[in-house]
Amino acid sequence: MNKTVLCIIDGLGINPDTHGNAVLAADMKNLWSAYDKYPSINIVASGQEVGLVSEKDAGNSEVGHNAIGAGKRIKQGLALLNEVFETGEVFESKSWKLLAENAKKSKLNITILLSEGRIHSNLEHLYKVLERCGKEKIKVAIHAVADGVDVGTQSVLEYIKKTRECIDRVGVDAKIAVVGGRGVIFMDRYEANLPAMARAFEASVEGKGVVTKDIENSVNELYEKNPSLTDASMQVFILEPDWLIKNGDSVLHLNFRGDRSVQTCQMFEHGKYLTKEQFAKIDNCVFAGALEYDTEQGIPKNFLCPPPKIENTLTEWLCKFGVRQFSVTETAKFGHLTYFFNGNRAKPVDVELETWLQIPSDELGMDFSSKPKMQAQKITDETLKAIKSDKYDFIKLNLPNPDMVGHSGNFDAVVEGTKEVDKCLGQIVDVCKSNKTNLIILSDHGNAEEMLDDKGKPKPSHTNNVVPFIIMPFASDKQWKIKNGEFGLTNIAATICELLDIQVSEHFNGGIIES
Repeated sequence: MNKTVLCIIDGLGINPDTHGNAVLAADMKNLWSAYDKYPSINIVASGQEVGLVSEKDAGNSEVGHNAIGAGKRIKQGLALLNEVFETGEVFESKSWKLLAENAKKSKLNITILLSEGRIHSNLEHLYKVLERCGKEKIKVAIHAVADGVDVGTQSVLEYIKKTRECIDRVGVDAKIAVVGGRGVIFMDRYEANLPAMARAFEASVEGKGVVTKDIENSVNELYEKNPSLTDASMQVFILEPDWLIKNGDSVLHLNFRGDRSVQTCQMFEHGKYLTKEQFAKIDNCVFAGALEYDTEQGIPKNFLCPPPKIENTLTEWLCKFGVRQFSVTETAKFGHLTYFFNGNRAKPVDVELETWLQIPSDELGMDFSSKPKMQAQKITDETLKAIKSDKYDFIKLNLPNPDMVGHSGNFDAVVEGTKEVDKCLGQIVDVCKSNKTNLIILSDHGNAEEMLDDKGKPKPSHTNNVVPFIIMPFASDKQWKIKNGEFGLTNIAATICELLDIQVSEHFNGGIIES
């Protein structure tokens, strides 16, 4: 078996345009040297290749790692929900009927990322629910999370306007009750920002926040005071103090992406992150999520649509061959490299063969621009130790900087973070070469290569640009080359098997290389 390392540089796409391109500005000598010297190709990491609806849909870390680990196209939550909303099947589900019947006695509260980014939510789903509630005479309170990451940094007012237009159009008794940034309320990930859960409860249940009757004026005043403020960091505004969550209400969490939804489910269903006194204020609410976000733990109990089912993953296949595996990254991407890579499984397939190492991320919420180097060097150090130890056959790591710093919209910080990644990449290349270990370099989606929009404003969101794929076959004298054709992230699993020199699973799409 040939030892192989998979290095995922998160959020680094290919873009020949220098405008707002932090990747080119970072002058990544090690990356481009490898790209020019060894077999390489640009591959697809967005759209239908990663299970999304159309080619316009930008990739993200969740679907990207799913695709790499599955080795085949998986229809993701966005596509599944789009289908059941389009057919109306969603409103025939047991969970919807449970929510609706209860809400007719009180109201339906909807928590949602108010954004057209389609990474965590889809506003069309909200509009369909509002239309249905209008027909069923259900009162609706919207608890809106401002984005500023997957869309423009200061765009929440646009989505508030569109939502209010929908309310008027469908004739539903609905109001936006609460608005707060995604780094401030609800959207914690991996319990790395637990104060966000406490603030979510305080805002949506207890009404703690700045009360305003004119959200447009209040938000614009914030922007004027702090021009660099992103919506992700926006303070909490209470627009309708009489429309907060009351015990006995229905609550629907309408985001579809699991990693920033599980905590909200646990708070409403079990009172996690709350005191007993706080939970007593919501313990009779009827709660449901858009999807079942964690199938192993059954989170949440009620959901509108079954999640994608991912079987016969790369990790399962490697375990059948006794491949010793090591995975390392920091908190911000740990779930992607483990849970999502393994087909949405929270635990190793085989604890004897899989070693997971999580390096704590800096506690900076959504904005890593103040420490753009992140934990890249520590991740690299652990990777080098693993290679030299000879304990592992397959090592995978994720260097998050281009994506996580990219979401800040801070161009200079993204350049610094990307330079740090290139420095670390040089170390990994050297050690792989000296230890006769294959190295695969790729990205899961674009971001840092497109940091400004056409108007020169910060663009912190993902892109649908192609991403680099490079193999450095140091483990043998075999002469590998890139096959003719177009490839994507779903072709990586077979390629890894080929480099490891093990049989390729019949469930995987074909590999990218040939000898």
